[in-house]
Amino acid sequence: MQAPAKLRSATRRVPLGELRVLEPACGPGIYLSHFGPGSVGLDSNQEACSGAEAKGLDIRGCDLDKEGWSAAVDGDPPWQAAWLCDVLMHVADPAAFLAELTPTLAPGAPVLCVEWCLPNPGLFAGLRRFLCMRMPGMSAILSEPTHLRTYHLGEIEALLQCAGLRVEATWLHSFEGKPLARIAEFLTRSFWPVRTILARKA
Repeated sequence: MQAPAKLRSATRRVPLGELRVLEPACGPGIYLSHFGPGSVGLDSNQEACSGAEAKGLDIRGCDLDKEGWSAAVDGDPPWQAAWLCDVLMHVADPAAFLAELTPTLAPGAPVLCVEWCLPNPGLFAGLRRFLCMRMPGMSAILSEPTHLRTYHLGEIEALLQCAGLRVEATWLHSFEGKPLARIAEFLTRSFWPVRTILARKA
């Protein structure tokens, strides 16, 4: 099965298919199946866990909202990378979650964070928010009851930095591989909601 577009975009920068990746909130393992040997997924949904296990994936039951969630990976070697796809919008305390994630990572380990973001405040913020809210899928993201919060990009970068992660790059994966991708990204970067952030453990 071909990897989803956002994962293909990430692997152009980080060889996730060759690394031991920790994927919190992995769901049925759509991404987990594309990571390197020894990768592990965490999820609190028993149905999702069962589906991933049926695929032969290593998935462990874990509630990311509970202090001490990282005990689910106690005894494992430090992770070579982490994949966080739409995770921060689901956890009640993202700062606590990230603070617990960082010690499980090897030095220099990349963290790929994919999130739906509102435009940062500043010049023309009203116009940028207006355009953002009209992007495909944004209204569904905001109305989904399991999504506890939608962040500004600057807020996500600050959360990652406070957890001891160095932000290296941010990009719009929606356009990669498409005609006129660079022009499209240039024109929409200030308001396009879904993006990927690459951070790394110091």
